[in-house]
Amino acid sequence: MPVAVTASVLATGLTACGTVEQLSAAQKVSKAFDKVRDGKSAGFTLSIDATPEQVAAFANSGEHKGNGLIGSARGRKEDMDEKTAKAISGLSVTVAVSADKPLKDIEAFKNAGQAGKNTDLTLDKSVRVSYLLADRSGTALLEYRQVDATGYLHADAKGLMKLVGEDPSTVDELRKDLPEEMKPVGDVLAGKWVSFDLQALADQAKEADAKKAAPSAAPSVDPELGNQLLNSIKDVLGRTVTYEDKGKKDGTEHLWVSAPARQLVDEMYKAVKPLSAKFPKQLGDFPDKAPSDVPDRKIGVDLYLKNGAFSSATFDLAQLADKVEPGVNFPVKLAFSQAAPNVQAPADAVKVTNEQLMDAVLGLAAGNDEKGLDPEDFGDLPLAPPLTDAQLKELAGLGVTEAEARELNDAGLSFGSIKQLAQATPPKA
Repeated sequence: MPVAVTASVLATGLTACGTVEQLSAAQKVSKAFDKVRDGKSAGFTLSIDATPEQVAAFANSGEHKGNGLIGSARGRKEDMDEKTAKAISGLSVTVAVSADKPLKDIEAFKNAGQAGKNTDLTLDKSVRVSYLLADRSGTALLEYRQVDATGYLHADAKGLMKLVGEDPSTVDELRKDLPEEMKPVGDVLAGKWVSFDLQALADQAKEADAKKAAPSAAPSVDPELGNQLLNSIKDVLGRTVTYEDKGKKDGTEHLWVSAPARQLVDEMYKAVKPLSAKFPKQLGDFPDKAPSDVPDRKIGVDLYLKNGAFSSATFDLAQLADKVEPGVNFPVKLAFSQAAPNVQAPADAVKVTNEQLMDAVLGLAAGNDEKGLDPEDFGDLPLAPPLTDAQLKELAGLGVTEAEARELNDAGLSFGSIKQLAQATPPKA
């Protein structure tokens, strides 16, 4: 995440930034990110670049011990073992996009953030997208593709169970006990590709919205407010971010981009806070103060450019620790390729109807207790706000019983997410 966020901020905040454009290294960064949008395809891979030894050392050091995924499974106060460290090392998430025209000309990208001009990327048949979670050997653990307004899903359920240290045989046991209405879940657990019609889901959601007197408006940002925010960010970056040219090797340029972490966060907060009163109400309240747990030291990211275009970035997560222990590092890497492979639809996908999809989702939620699933098994996932009586009533009108709604809510789904699922399938008679 730090690498992805850094790349995003640099791509947005440095473009045409008068202050930093005077620096040759910053100019290279700005132009490199501009080139990403010029091609018809793009591939990004965010990977854990740390070795198993580095993963274990980082997880078992001081404050990280027993915290979250890296600390240890389910928050147990134990040292991470060699097997778990090896499973985490090399994990990667790859996003590939291919289109019939340059990405900068795709309506969804051009209209992003513009009030009244939002375009649904999932329904754009000129764009194909894939998301892939893979292990260190490159084996696909979870993959989703979007081609011609159709979604495709594939999972290696047993591989995922092994990744989190559980017995893969439980997958077969779970499949045996699934009822007929949850057949799509069984297909996924069996390792089959399943497909569902995104256009049909969108059409049904639109029909449900049309029956309501006042559908909820999507959050949008006033263009003038957007410009003010961008200018504020540019100003802060221009005063706090420094660039160092580390030279060139084998045709690849190496740049070190750094900033004093706490100063950057504090100044960014002070710059954005005055504008927060104009933010859409759907975004919630802006924090009363800047985060206080940001380390008071300079942190940075290594950027690599090839032929003037962004190639990769590496970030050491250990920089974010309150206390950096000597020799402890946890590098993650974001790699980019403008020659990403064209995303194709799998030929053997099992088609899932919208009704089956809805039954499967609601069935999983309602069957949590029967299958022995415990909310604590999901670690520190944030809980969704409890449903109000008015929200329960509205969901009932969409065909979701109170019991089903509460099960989904307890599993972490917000009212908005449950409503979207309900709108995907007409209420049953």
